[in-house]
Amino acid sequence: MDIKINKPEKLIKALIHNTQGMSFGSAQKMIRLGKIKVNGKKVKDNISLNIGDKVDVDYFQKSIPNVPILYEDNNILIINKPSGIECATRDKSSDNTYSLEEIFAEKNATIVHRLDRQTSGLVILARSKQVATLFEKYFRNRMIDKHYFAGVFGSMHNINGIKKAYLHKDEKKSIVDISDVPKDGYKEIVTEFNLHRDYEKFSLIDIKLHTGRTHQIRAHLSHLGYPIIGDNKYSKNTNPFGEYKGYFLTAYKIKFNLVGELEYLNDIDITIEPEWLKYLEQ
Repeated sequence: MDIKINKPEKLIKALIHNTQGMSFGSAQKMIRLGKIKVNGKKVKDNISLNIGDKVDVDYFQKSIPNVPILYEDNNILIINKPSGIECATRDKSSDNTYSLEEIFAEKNATIVHRLDRQTSGLVILARSKQVATLFEKYFRNRMIDKHYFAGVFGSMHNINGIKKAYLHKDEKKSIVDISDVPKDGYKEIVTEFNLHRDYEKFSLIDIKLHTGRTHQIRAHLSHLGYPIIGDNKYSKNTNPFGEYKGYFLTAYKIKFNLVGELEYLNDIDITIEPEWLKYLEQ
């Protein structure tokens, strides 16, 4: 396989972005084993590439992850995303190999909303640009309800109900800060929390998003003193269930309240159970 470089970038970044199924780890390994040539010469370092360079990749194929389709028609897909898979772009620092858009490329599917890589659950993909544009309007007008289950540290008895706060995103560090009062550069967030089950040291929380900001659930829960299990960015607690590598956060239900040509989707009722729930039940 040949890759022609059309912009300056590092070799590993070029490999990840141009070789379907290649992760950061597999790119490192192929370079180390001498399976990558740049302009006809083997390289064993993550060198800088220039426009016009030619990269030769020995045969590489990675199996496509099995992502269940829970609903499909000519307009949309609803899938159950496992933890560890990107929605639209692959994170070069991770070991995941395919994004959802790559997995469902043959169905011409486009992501219309996102979950963090380590968050699992229901994701909608549009099967045309026209439908994707409709969903932009639906989300903007809050015509789609998204419900989550979160497993958190602590016994969450006194936080039930709708909570408002203010969120600021640090673009460079990819982390957000939460404030209880308005501040310059902070946007209002509204999150609805309801205790579903108490496990003494942990709680299972049912969450409905009223706004959809970056890391809203994760950061809001941490700010309230109940960080999500497995979320090292917003929690200082060690995950006691290390066998499960993702966040204890799952988008378990989507409810449509649409008008117009996609109004038929209002009859869809899909609910899933988080894979990580079995660890809390133990």
